[in-house]
Formats: sequence, structure tokens, C-alpha cells
Amino acid sequence: VKVKLVEAANKQPYVSAPVVLVFCMNPDRVRMNFPHDILRKFSLQDATLAAAYAQLAAHALGLSTIWIGMIDETKVMAALKTKYTPSSILCIGYPQKILQPKPKRSLVGLIHEI
Repeated sequence: VKVKLVEAANKQPYVSAPVVLVFCMNPDRVRMNFPHDILRKFSLQDATLAAAYAQLAAHALGLSTIWIGMIDETKVMAALKTKYTPSSILCIGYPQKILQPKPKRSLVGLIHEI
């Protein structure tokens, strides 16, 4: 399955990490009466939040992660034999070296006035 996922992720070698999580969207889980495109948006947000929290949890355990969003959804679905559309792949493993945090952007650079 990992070989197929590497192919589906533009041959990115990180997908052969010890643990690979694929986050998929399931609009049917959203229990609201909205148009399909809105439900799809909610399910994408749910999958993205789940991936982000998994990334934070892995970091708290001393693990390293690589988030892959440029994927061929059809190939991922075929590799996993699923009907659900993938949003991202999270590759998890032990870091080869511990990187220092990047300098933080100033608050002024993050706020945009309208």
C-alpha cells in the first residue's frame, strides 16, 4: 500500500515513513441540512483539523511529521480501497536530527486591516 501511496504523492519518499496516516473527507458525517458543497467544505475542515491535531500529538511524543497535501486523490483512494476522498497524508517517524524552531513572525506581520 505504501508503494502505491508514494506514487500517489508524486513519489515523495517521506510516504515510506514508519507510520503514514491518510485523512479522508466524509460529508455524510456532517449532520446539518446544508448544500453538498458546504458539507464537503465542512468535511475538509474536519479532516484538516484531525491531521493538525495528530501532528501536534506526534510532536509532543518527540516524533517528526511531514504533511503532504499534493496528492492524486484517485490513486490514494484506489490504494486504500476506500470511497472517501483523501485530504492529506501525514508521515510520522523519528527525526534524524532535532531542528531548532524558526524565528517567529511579528504580530504586525500577521494582522491585516480591511
